[in-house]
Amino acid sequence: MKKAVLFKALQRQLGFRNPESLLEIKPEIQAKLSSEELILAERYLISLKDKGIQFTYPGDEFYPKSFYKMLEPPLFIEWVGEPVWMHKEILAIVGARKIHPFTDRWIRFEIPLFLEARPEVAIASGGAVGVDQCAHTTAIKSDRPTIVVLPCGVENLFPTNLNALKKYVLQTGGCFLSEFESDQSVRKHLFFFRNRLITALSTVTMIAQAEKKSGSFLTVHHALQNGRTMVTLPAHPMMFEFSGNQHLMREGCFYVLTNKDLLNFWEAESWSGRGLTLDIDRI
Repeated sequence: MKKAVLFKALQRQLGFRNPESLLEIKPEIQAKLSSEELILAERYLISLKDKGIQFTYPGDEFYPKSFYKMLEPPLFIEWVGEPVWMHKEILAIVGARKIHPFTDRWIRFEIPLFLEARPEVAIASGGAVGVDQCAHTTAIKSDRPTIVVLPCGVENLFPTNLNALKKYVLQTGGCFLSEFESDQSVRKHLFFFRNRLITALSTVTMIAQAEKKSGSFLTVHHALQNGRTMVTLPAHPMMFEFSGNQHLMREGCFYVLTNKDLLNFWEAESWSGRGLTLDIDRI
């Protein structure tokens, strides 16, 4: 409990950033935390336990191992549901809020076939309308866990229609995860934090549909910074909604046409242990 209190107090003090990529509380860091900060942090952790909200921090057994390799790993995260990352590999699927019917159909048809062939895989996404929720509901209908990574607190779901999806996420062994405090409301700048966690959790990140200049496409940079393998879907060159996909393919990103392509790619990556290397300055 003491270590959890220290990390929560430090997270609050740093404004949810971790510029020095701290993974342990050294004496000189602890000395900068006031007794008041520690008391308030301890009270907050007690309130989480009372609400049944779970939490983890660097050094804890439930802290995702992939987070240790991040730039600015989160100092404290909370979740409701099951710690999916402890027993599943993660395919992250992200993309536009205005999902194209072709994208919707591809995800709903091809991803269940991929999941059927890879029982060890779960799905992660950001909970937004469009591609994200299509990915979550596809996992649920496949009776597979899904991780909803939030740009807000786990008690203040955004978008609000996630409240209707919550029981199904939990029934299929999934979870809602956030590095923000449980009652935090959504703010525009918090999507940056959310996106980096999605890619850090994943073994492979799929950019299902994205315009080149969009919030969805910014996830590409997080994936590259976290050393995550990426795949994308191809599209006709006149389809502006897929301009980000097309740009990725020009830069050498692997694309998939069917679930079999994704399965072959996943197996090749699992065998080689290597990720796709792209030049982040060119993306």
